[in-house]
Amino acid sequence: MPRQATTPGQETSAAELEALAAEVAHVPPLRPGEQQDLLERIRRGQDEAAVARLLETQLGMVLKLAYEKRRRGLSIGDLFQDGSVGLLASIRAFPATSDADFESFTAAQTALAMEDALRAEEASVRQERLLLEAAADYDRVELLLAGELHRAPTVAEIGERLEWTAERTEHIRAVVIDARRRHDEELLLYVEPEEVTDLLGESEFGSN
Repeated sequence: MPRQATTPGQETSAAELEALAAEVAHVPPLRPGEQQDLLERIRRGQDEAAVARLLETQLGMVLKLAYEKRRRGLSIGDLFQDGSVGLLASIRAFPATSDADFESFTAAQTALAMEDALRAEEASVRQERLLLEAAADYDRVELLLAGELHRAPTVAEIGERLEWTAERTEHIRAVVIDARRRHDEELLLYVEPEEVTDLLGESEFGSN
């Protein structure tokens, strides 16, 4: 499912951006020769302190890339998070690469991680849209058949009219049922408890 932390296309808030910028600004810059020393330590064995130090010194680059790729379905905060994961992986992988420039390599891998996240989000949103369209088709055909047959249609009849497989019809039926349940629950939020009790009482005992 699409991420729930932010509404699709919603930008990271000003406060969140300020917090990210402050995190980046407080990182002490690398001393002359420190980067090579850190890379050598990682090359000799996974030195976690060296990895963490290189990671924090590249956060400015991650934030810059996240800002450039904003408004494509993920917030700057989400892009920063995904880019940081890609950056970490690239730092761990860099010692095994051949004659690559560290900054160019990590920037490329960080950007790739963000692009992968954006593609995944786009695919998720597209899938959800198709699911909503299918649920609307199910609702429409169910009502249509009920009018034609003068009774509630079976799932098989709905699937046959839609030319869906039995598996797809059952899946969409479950989605529709869940959506109706959540809709009913939301409606109950606007009904007074006494009214709910009265409705339930009528449902259970009205025929007695």
